[in-house]
Amino acid sequence: MAKFEILSGLTFVDRQGWGAKTAFPRQGHRVPRSKRTHVIMHHTVVSDTSDSSPSVWETLSEVYLNMRRLQTIRPDLGNDVPYNFVVYLMSKNDGIVVCEGRGEDRSGAHTKGHNTEGIGIAFAGNFDDETVEGIDVAKRMYLLSGFLGWLKHDPSHPSYGTFRAMKHLGSMRPADRAVYVHRDFKSTACPGKRAIPHLSQLAFINPNDY
Repeated sequence: MAKFEILSGLTFVDRQGWGAKTAFPRQGHRVPRSKRTHVIMHHTVVSDTSDSSPSVWETLSEVYLNMRRLQTIRPDLGNDVPYNFVVYLMSKNDGIVVCEGRGEDRSGAHTKGHNTEGIGIAFAGNFDDETVEGIDVAKRMYLLSGFLGWLKHDPSHPSYGTFRAMKHLGSMRPADRAVYVHRDFKSTACPGKRAIPHLSQLAFINPNDY
């Protein structure tokens, strides 16, 4: 089980850490790290219905419960989280928790035609919802940039394992951003009109430099 900080305020949790149901094994096919060229941002639309802040998460218990829900929410795509990773905006100290979905070494089920070379990362929640206006999303983009850089430069940790860097990640990108969004490839609102304005801040920051 792995749960560790990549940067202060940026916590990573693997599948065992959030309690992935073993009855629903990890899906997708193996993807060499050398084939990963781009990141595609999404939102899950699935919100925290237990309080008045449906796209902000108060506890890790809420996060883990939601991850297990995502394992079975799209049976048409297979009983597994369709994204490679899911990002939770936490109420405490403007931090984020990144949970492993299919992970960096498996194909996803998030963007038709881009499930192998592209890594799908989803914000947990509905980022079209008006309640997002009360969240300081911009303040958290530095942390998400640290996660992107961790994948690109050194996606290893003593609790997680030693892995090769994805040195080509980010080599394919739109003209005005370091990452794509789902609607770059499909007529959809995803990842939500209240997330998109902040995504131009993202970069592949090497967390080892900080």
